[in-house]
Amino acid sequence: MDSQLMDKEVLCILDTRQIQRFMFRSNSYVDTLGGSDLLNHVLEDGILSALQSVDPPLKEDEYDLSLDPDAPIPYFENEKVLFQIIICTAGNAMFVARTGRLAQQIIRKVSRYYIDHAYSLNMAAAAVEKTGNLGYDISELYRKLNNAKTSAVISDPLGALPVVLREKRTGLPVYDRDKERGDYISRASFIRRQEAQKRGKVISLNELRTTKGANGKNYRAVLHVDGNNIGITIGRVLQQTPDYQKGIHTRRRINGNLQRLYEGIMKRTLAQLQEYYEGLGRSDPDFAHEFQIIHNSGDDINCMCNADLAFPFLDIFFANLEGGCIGEVDGRRIPLYCCGGISFVTEESDFHTAFKMAEECCESAKKTSKLEKNLRDGLAGNWIDFQICESPYHQELDMLRLKSYVTDTNVNLALRPYCLDEVAKDEEYAYGRFRERALALHSLKRKYGMRWLNHLAENYSLERIVYLSQIYRLKEKGLNLEKLLGAPYYKDENKDIFATWFDALEVLPFIPEHTGSGEGGSHG
Repeated sequence: MDSQLMDKEVLCILDTRQIQRFMFRSNSYVDTLGGSDLLNHVLEDGILSALQSVDPPLKEDEYDLSLDPDAPIPYFENEKVLFQIIICTAGNAMFVARTGRLAQQIIRKVSRYYIDHAYSLNMAAAAVEKTGNLGYDISELYRKLNNAKTSAVISDPLGALPVVLREKRTGLPVYDRDKERGDYISRASFIRRQEAQKRGKVISLNELRTTKGANGKNYRAVLHVDGNNIGITIGRVLQQTPDYQKGIHTRRRINGNLQRLYEGIMKRTLAQLQEYYEGLGRSDPDFAHEFQIIHNSGDDINCMCNADLAFPFLDIFFANLEGGCIGEVDGRRIPLYCCGGISFVTEESDFHTAFKMAEECCESAKKTSKLEKNLRDGLAGNWIDFQICESPYHQELDMLRLKSYVTDTNVNLALRPYCLDEVAKDEEYAYGRFRERALALHSLKRKYGMRWLNHLAENYSLERIVYLSQIYRLKEKGLNLEKLLGAPYYKDENKDIFATWFDALEVLPFIPEHTGSGEGGSHG
């Protein structure tokens, strides 16, 4: 906290850092579920605890924690109210305080609460002097927060000398022995497992079903979905309502809209996915063995499922997403856009690695969506990326693709990520084009077999002239692949060359041949 802010009224933000790292640090499925559930309430609990333990403790009539967008905001009507929450979500909170000194105490108390109740969770904070313009203050606040996050070092509490017994999964000092499982666990795992027990029965990782890949190995899929433009939308809306009271009501309404929108989308998506699943003729009534939500909070979704349900889930999710609105600016509705990432992993793959790769695929999609040429009215659109992980150990996505997906003749085998937006429907990287290729490849598989399609993919490593000549010879024999699949190569504006069929060939075993009765339609 800047010394000049100690006696001034301040606007503050608390931002939980590296949530994905916290949730998926352990390779334990149960620990991850517990960490996910903990994140949903630990910040709210920490703020209440801080208010009650500052010196002197605040009385109930000296703070307001209501998040109701229609409720009065007592802070602006009663000077006795020293603390006013603005928003509090899973991992992010904003508040105003009468003095920077009080805000500093609260920040320190919440940080301590994180150590005591989440152990390895990190937090960044920033504060600015409150003016009469909420939009301006928030802009300055995020600037300071970004500077703080750039300079801060992520660290975990040591907890013990290096000579003590350490947990195998994380390397953290052992805290106790799990009475149910018998393994020695760290304090972090102890806290997570306590939280996971509140769920009741948990489907174990080994109980989740798999799909056989082209190499004969069994695969699961991990999905990560993240919203785009949330900060931009909030900034645009708040520019219209600089007044603090109106701005707080507006910000809460946006958060409420976002939460209700996601809840509705996920409820419809899961119902339609189960209908789709049953439409495939699968008789197991326990759908939980096919699809599990690991974390669903705000605009952040993590799931794990049978590999052949990943693309149907995203098809249905994005179909339900279409038309969703998170705010209005100048009478124009601001749509909700999302990016998704899928990692297909074998049964022996490290649990943390699987989610890390899914997150990197989502980041790849978001990075492409934010390129100037891809923006929609200044907003990033809907994109997805995916990756098959043959190795059970983590490999950085860009390096993996450079090593495994660029041929000796500089052809990029991976055309992904793909755009789901209608405006891109005629582009080679349109998601609808990708799905059309997959359906056409299924028709070829029925006639020629998967081994023939594997050769078609492997031959992409040959020189283009050789590959094109093979395709021409097949055309002479009556098999016109270009008519079925489109051109085999795509050249972008930078004159880089991409294989257009390879993506669909590689993940074909994970794309169901039949649509089932519940699928939500195609895009782009």
